[in-house]
Amino acid sequence: AAATRLRIIEAAHAEFEARGYEGTRIDDIAARAGVAVPTVYKTFTNKRNLLTAAVTTAMTGGPDGPVDRQAWFQEQLDAPTAEQQLQQIARNARRLNDRAAHLLELMRATAARDSEIATLWQEINNERLTRARTSAQRLAAKTTLRTSVPEAAHTLWALTVPELYVLHVTQSGRPPDNYQDWLADVLI
Repeated sequence: AAATRLRIIEAAHAEFEARGYEGTRIDDIAARAGVAVPTVYKTFTNKRNLLTAAVTTAMTGGPDGPVDRQAWFQEQLDAPTAEQQLQQIARNARRLNDRAAHLLELMRATAARDSEIATLWQEINNERLTRARTSAQRLAAKTTLRTSVPEAAHTLWALTVPELYVLHVTQSGRPPDNYQDWLADVLI
């Protein structure tokens, strides 16, 4: 069951990226996943739930729980110095955006037309801001910040939005490693 669920999520991810939210059909997801249409509905109920599962799985890198419980997130919090933590924040932003930026952008665009997706989009941003606050608090324990912890959190949140990644990598054609180096330099 877990393997089937993951296949459906991966198929949904590919379909959403290829066709957008409105253009994606459950039939196409089922065909790509190699399952019957009723299996998709039984597992996810509707297309919104599929988008949510695809985004969540892409953000975390797998089905292992929320972002703030991922080993890579905890590793950046536990970095011994502020500079190392900021470098790891940049690394994690690149990795997360490598996997999820296009789906997150799709969700952001769809939120303007769908109130339920807008609620999901707001929840994702609230969770991002909560993680940024946690990171800023850990930074403040390692160094003297140039600003307040809430302002540092807002800066971390703003500079790691998927829109910047998409602009930096997709729109300008720069490699993801360039984005990571740029972001680390800006944050440091």
